[in-house]
Amino acid sequence: MPHEVPTPGPVSRYRYLAAISAEAVGSGLYVPVSLLYFHHVTHMSMPRIGTAMTVAALLGLAVSLLAGTAIDRFGARTAVVTGFLVRAVGFLCYPLVHTFWQVLLAATLVAIGDRSFQACVQALVAEMAQGAERDRLRAAQYSVRNAGMGTGGLLAGLVLGAGADWAYQSVVLGSGIGLTVAALLIATLRLPHRQRHTGQDRTAPTPSGYRTVLRDRAYLRLTAANVPLALCYSSLSVILPVYVTQSLHASPSVPGLLFTLNTVVVALAQVLVTKALVRTRRTRAAAAGGAVFAAAFGCFALLGQAGTGPWLYVGLTVATLLYTCGELLHSTTSGALAADAAPEETRGRYLSTYFLSWSVAKSAAPALFTALLAHSATLTWSLLAAGVLVGSLSLLRVEPKLPAHALRATLTEPAPTRAPGRARRLTM
Repeated sequence: MPHEVPTPGPVSRYRYLAAISAEAVGSGLYVPVSLLYFHHVTHMSMPRIGTAMTVAALLGLAVSLLAGTAIDRFGARTAVVTGFLVRAVGFLCYPLVHTFWQVLLAATLVAIGDRSFQACVQALVAEMAQGAERDRLRAAQYSVRNAGMGTGGLLAGLVLGAGADWAYQSVVLGSGIGLTVAALLIATLRLPHRQRHTGQDRTAPTPSGYRTVLRDRAYLRLTAANVPLALCYSSLSVILPVYVTQSLHASPSVPGLLFTLNTVVVALAQVLVTKALVRTRRTRAAAAGGAVFAAAFGCFALLGQAGTGPWLYVGLTVATLLYTCGELLHSTTSGALAADAAPEETRGRYLSTYFLSWSVAKSAAPALFTALLAHSATLTWSLLAAGVLVGSLSLLRVEPKLPAHALRATLTEPAPTRAPGRARRLTM
């Protein structure tokens, strides 16, 4: 039986959040550059660069399952540090690339670290704390990461205004430095002593790997239910800019302002919302978030009939705030549910499987949404709303099959982990 996980001390908590902030600023610096960096530096065509980035994303997706094995074998802290350093090396190599294959190699390193991020940090939070403290730490992490991403994007925008090579180079080097700082901070974290991660318990049975996850039908249903909900998180970056500028004929600056509004509200409100939801069943909070997402997408769709003028911008603001409320309800509760529903001995593999739903959604979103938008913007929003409602209903239907201790945060030690592949029904 693993030892109870104590609440992290202030030093560990602040050091962890500082590391997440450094990672977020580094990641945010790169967001405004993305494909443009290689186009500016290597002068390759956009389709050729897009091919390299797509292949890199698919390779990162394929390798991400190895992160689960690394978490279970070496501990979450080691996996997080490794992922940060792999991404940092990729960014630091960017100024050296000139050919297609060099672009592919550097982008693959970044993609591998990026795709393993969520599973690794969720597992690290689970090792650092338990019960309601886990939820508070997750909420604080989500808030500071949103703030860091926004700060990084703002800094990049200011630097890239120069339009010179040194500006582009400084952005990617800043990303690499931010991730390196984050790795060093995580490496110096003091974690509770966990015997199975130190290698001292040689008699402990070896987990059966991903076969355990594949036998757990309830967890696989939880993962599948999250796919349409995970697609929502790409809507502001993929659908909204095209919809606002081409369908609604609004100013090109509006999508950036709406994205900033979303980021600021999440950074300010996530901790408070998570605290208010601490005694609410996570499945129901996440499903409620899906329902609010659907309402937001319905508002966006109706704006196509609103015409231009001040009311259009009011409607866009209201719809974005609705979307943000859905994110506040769904984001941390869904991650906490996935982490606590996983058996401790194979938590890394479970979380890597669960976060494939996010990776698949993120990879599919650009091609899927652009194809739908070419046909009909109203259809795009309507299908997205229908999808999140199906995902929310699926969350509620799988609730009785999940472990009771995973459904809401408590201040006590979790109940013993269920046997792999077997479901425990709730006592009503």
